[in-house]
Amino acid sequence: MRVSDALVPSAIIPHSPCTTLRATIASLIDRLVGAGRLPAPLAAGAVAAVLEREAVTSTAMVEIGVSIPHARLEGIDGVVAAIAASPEAVYEVAAGLPISIVALVLSSPSLTGEHLQFLSALSILLQSERLRDALRHAASAADVARLVRVNE
Repeated sequence: MRVSDALVPSAIIPHSPCTTLRATIASLIDRLVGAGRLPAPLAAGAVAAVLEREAVTSTAMVEIGVSIPHARLEGIDGVVAAIAASPEAVYEVAAGLPISIVALVLSSPSLTGEHLQFLSALSILLQSERLRDALRHAASAADVARLVRVNE
């Protein structure tokens, strides 16, 4: 599965106003619900599952300013993704350690292989400094989606 297949523009927050990991995760999950990619009754459980997983092991890659929080949840159909980006920090892991791109991934527990392959593809994609800079400064959600698609 391509990253762009799991991502819809309505689940993208360019110039994110969020300032904490919790607020970012909640906002991205709300976007997935609004886009029809996540059933509304699963939203609270999805936020809790992602934050619980982040508490065990952070997915923040501080050296490149990216985080890929993820969880596998019953009731999700396939793999879904959402992105928040900002020229500034979306949130800080600690004082002075900004994360400016958060790519949230949720998938069905039955899709272990697909989940890991998707995370790998997303991580490889976000290794590009040029792409990260473009995502941080994208003017719109459609621009973010296009950047992901053309860089896969």
